[in-house]
Amino acid sequence: MSTNPPRKIVVLSGGTAANSLVDVFNELVQKLHCTLSYIIPISDNGGSSSELIRVFGGPGIGDIRSRLVRLIPPSNSGIYNFFNHRLPSSPTKASAEFLTLLDLTSPLYQPIPTAQALLIRSILSHLHLEILKRTRSPSSTFNFQSASIGNLFLTGARLFSGSFEAAIYLFAIIGGVDESRTAVLPAIVSNFTHHISAGLEDGTVITGQNAISHPSAPTALSEFPSAAIQD
Repeated sequence: MSTNPPRKIVVLSGGTAANSLVDVFNELVQKLHCTLSYIIPISDNGGSSSELIRVFGGPGIGDIRSRLVRLIPPSNSGIYNFFNHRLPSSPTKASAEFLTLLDLTSPLYQPIPTAQALLIRSILSHLHLEILKRTRSPSSTFNFQSASIGNLFLTGARLFSGSFEAAIYLFAIIGGVDESRTAVLPAIVSNFTHHISAGLEDGTVITGQNAISHPSAPTALSEFPSAAIQD
């Protein structure tokens, strides 16, 4: 007696392109009684991701973080708001607010259970230690301006565990994402930086996701082209 293999849905998309369709895919999973895997690129090098890549190297995590946050269930709104929060646009205010995440005085922790808050704080504290190791003031300091807390957490977890996959797993567990039915997977499993390039008709090659999609928007990487450290 033959049995049909279990159904699986695989979605290949960018970080925000399919976020609006997550509810549709969730309905399909429930209707078809199948599993769902999102394959997400690791080439995001814009915004706060560019600063993390400049200082630590490693994969671009912005798109992965975006999908993970979108998958956090409404019942876990405290964690959703925490990982979806961005620090202020002022570098000084951003640094000050980051310190409140380390001493647990940030109001973002209030709706989060103590055990989860302490675990999150420990990962962010490890990230802070790694930042201090690399600080060479005033020439080289980390810029917390508009940094995504979700990105900071993923980076801290990757540096702590030595594994990008482990960092994604920890994020999903804390966020309450049901990994038995829905998985978020990097297109390339790597602890190194990977970029995409576009070749133009005149022979010009544009390298970097941000340079391709937002050619006039500078990032930390464009300001410090040789400063990225690959681990």
